[in-house]
Amino acid sequence: MLKFNRTTEYGLIALRHLSRREAAGASSAREISAVYGLPFDILAKTLQRLKDSGIIQSAQGARGGYRLRRPLDEVTLAEFLELMEGANGVVACAEMANEDQAGCEYHSRCEIHGVMRGLNARMKTFLSGIRLSEFAGEPGVSEPIQIENFARQVKS
Repeated sequence: MLKFNRTTEYGLIALRHLSRREAAGASSAREISAVYGLPFDILAKTLQRLKDSGIIQSAQGARGGYRLRRPLDEVTLAEFLELMEGANGVVACAEMANEDQAGCEYHSRCEIHGVMRGLNARMKTFLSGIRLSEFAGEPGVSEPIQIENFARQVKS
């Protein structure tokens, strides 16, 4: 099963917060940290990474803080996960351009690496179909990610 690390979770929480507060202006790292009880130092580093990637922007001063730079509808979950967690595959060789570089001692005898690379490609396609805007629903409402095409993608 796919598992997000803490900084990825904090990034999603921060982006959801920023998208909901867009009309009210910028939000500081301290504000977001306080509202959700997140560790300030880790959140600040996460926000800096999001800023460096161009997803959010920052402003200095009394009305400073962070705000969205790109609409969340333009950012896919696949792009976000790669930014936050790096290129990951379902197995080490699935993301490698050259499977021999994966460092797997079983590579020469492996009979499933092709299947795993296919699974990895399907997962990436699936995650590319999810927009971060789906994480920014109404406050207090937990809506499941729309996965109506998932069954079709898994079968192909």
